[in-house]
Amino acid sequence: MIRKTPVITGFLTTLILLTGVLHSSPVEFHVDPTGKRGATGTKNDPFPSLKEAVEAIGTLSTEKKNDGVSVYLSGGVHSLPDGVVFDASCSVSSNAPLIIAPELGASPLLTAGHAVSDSQLEPVTDPSLADRLDPVAKEHIRMVDLAKLGLPSITAFREVFNGDWRPLQVVLGTNCLPISRWPNGEYGFTTMKTVTDNGDTTHGGTFVYREDRPMRWQKALEDNQLWLRGFWRVPWVINGAQVKAIDTNACTITFVKDVGGGIGSKYKKAKDAQGNDIRPGDGNEAWCAVNLPEEIDEPGEWAIDFKRQLLLIWVPDGVTAQNPILIAANKNPLLSIENASRVAVKGLRIVGSLGDGVQIKGGEDDLVAGCDISNVARSGIAVRGGKRHRIVSNDVRETGSVGISAAGGSKASLEPAGHEIVNNDVSRAANDFPVPAIRIGYGGASEILKDGVGIRVANNRIHDTANAGVAFGGCENLFELNEVYRIGMNSGDLGGFYGYCGFTGFGNVMRNNFVHHSMNGNAFYMDDGTSGATVTGNVAYKCAMGVLMGGGHHNHFDHNIIIDCTRGIHIDDRGVSRKYTLEDKRLGGDVRSVSPDQSPWKDKHPELAALVAGGETSLPKGDSVIGNVLINCGTPVVLPKPENAGGVEQKGNVTEGSLADFVDAENFDFTLKPGSTLVAAIESFPPIPFQQIGLQIDEYRKSIPPRDMKLLKEGDTTKRKFSSTTDIEASNKK
Repeated sequence: MIRKTPVITGFLTTLILLTGVLHSSPVEFHVDPTGKRGATGTKNDPFPSLKEAVEAIGTLSTEKKNDGVSVYLSGGVHSLPDGVVFDASCSVSSNAPLIIAPELGASPLLTAGHAVSDSQLEPVTDPSLADRLDPVAKEHIRMVDLAKLGLPSITAFREVFNGDWRPLQVVLGTNCLPISRWPNGEYGFTTMKTVTDNGDTTHGGTFVYREDRPMRWQKALEDNQLWLRGFWRVPWVINGAQVKAIDTNACTITFVKDVGGGIGSKYKKAKDAQGNDIRPGDGNEAWCAVNLPEEIDEPGEWAIDFKRQLLLIWVPDGVTAQNPILIAANKNPLLSIENASRVAVKGLRIVGSLGDGVQIKGGEDDLVAGCDISNVARSGIAVRGGKRHRIVSNDVRETGSVGISAAGGSKASLEPAGHEIVNNDVSRAANDFPVPAIRIGYGGASEILKDGVGIRVANNRIHDTANAGVAFGGCENLFELNEVYRIGMNSGDLGGFYGYCGFTGFGNVMRNNFVHHSMNGNAFYMDDGTSGATVTGNVAYKCAMGVLMGGGHHNHFDHNIIIDCTRGIHIDDRGVSRKYTLEDKRLGGDVRSVSPDQSPWKDKHPELAALVAGGETSLPKGDSVIGNVLINCGTPVVLPKPENAGGVEQKGNVTEGSLADFVDAENFDFTLKPGSTLVAAIESFPPIPFQQIGLQIDEYRKSIPPRDMKLLKEGDTTKRKFSSTTDIEASNKK
């Protein structure tokens, strides 16, 4: 089945209004795909490509550029298979930005895809391939010779792979066509029955499979083109692995190489006959097969034969010369702004890119606003360094990796980046790898996120996404007035706001946010020693936990409203069992990198210097749980055992109240009713500006799409169910 993406309500109207008020620059260039090479770039003689416009900008004198430059794009498809780069030569003065926007009333679509019309889709003539196709699907499947299309050779998957694994991005209209998969569906997984060999650095693991489907894959195995993807060890890391052998008698599959840490749940341990430690698995480790011609069994599904460099696809309805399939193989971002300042990208549609949609690297005061970005295999928008960049009122959805990422500033010097991520609608992010919808700071899965400093994330709507809502590192970032819901759709042990900052996370503030309908996620999760955060004035509704703090210091969880969560607030002392000391390479190295006993750290965040001077960092210190309202939570508050809880202040929390205290809880309006006594007894409880949370009307966003209330009330958010308490309890048993 082709996965359909929602139409952004009023997008064309927004474009018309947007372009109608654009600053008219002294220098104007026009781009139309029907333009001729050698054109002058006027409205009557437009450039055929945005690349020519960029080249023309580079030839302008500094005086002309500083008077202002606008590049207007016509309607239609603008194909940029190699992307386009706005470099330092495109920088302009502060009072006259370089504007890239649609012509008045136009709706240009920018893509990295090569167009494939119905006439370029050939029958599958190779008998060795045709015999592998599903009999029901065979008559519908066609092939595309990728070399004839002008694409570079597509490299086969590695023996073990993760991250940016997708070989192509294939799009029809605004729908991403899915790579073949068994079981079908984006959340389609089977599970391992048991593990017979975990595998290690010398060899791949072996597991027992459940269904007889692998019997169909012998020819793919013989061709060395059989790969599986799965959550082999923990439910928040998915890896791909090449299959070495299938034993259809024993119903086992063996991998070529260890996936990293072996297969089988880390939480299920046993002894073999010789008394050795083994992990037989818990029977819930999810996996699927990908990119098999045998598993193309629905319209739109496709697979690559790497050896023959052929794309096989069940051609969906509607493919014509005017509505071609777009096949993208680009490695670079579709639009790159590299060390250029005051570049404004407004009101564009970006569809179909194997790289990032838009990347900003370095520079100052760039803007991406009012854009519609979808079906991008990596990030929708990525900001890498620079200063004061603004990402405003964009719709970003259907991304393989993060929807929006931003990093910049310096944690060591506390120099802020000044970036703003404001009023964006980010949905269905991280479809290919479990990463957050919005990520602040650099860093991989096993390292502290860093150098996200002085970044504001506000009024965003983040929803229906595979992993966390917002993951952040660094320090002195502000997260306010965001709405987050239906997160953790394909992962576990995550948060609406997930901090992975180490002991140096001081000054990160989460206030007046609304996290809801995410029973596979914790609303606010300060993980693995994250310290110095303030979580205040937020509303959490129907989440696994309202607040989870794992072994950190000087975190303040005050004046929040937490409703219908399995556990309201959980503060633990995992630092004892996990040895969160300054000798720890991750935590101690991060502390030393900022010199806490010297300026500016000793002046702005003296708590860190005091923590270091005290020497003992495994027990929680300086944390507070004050003046929170907890309604209908199974367990309202969990603190460390008394001998380890001396550094946690708890007072003034209220565990009584009902949904009747709110204006319209049935429709998720948690504004307190006038005259409500619910928080009257809590000292200094601030009013929560509930109506200001989430998307707002502005010059780029002229309407706000409604939430899917039926899905919120009836939809399942526990597809990859995993409780963070499982991980906590496992560490406490060490």
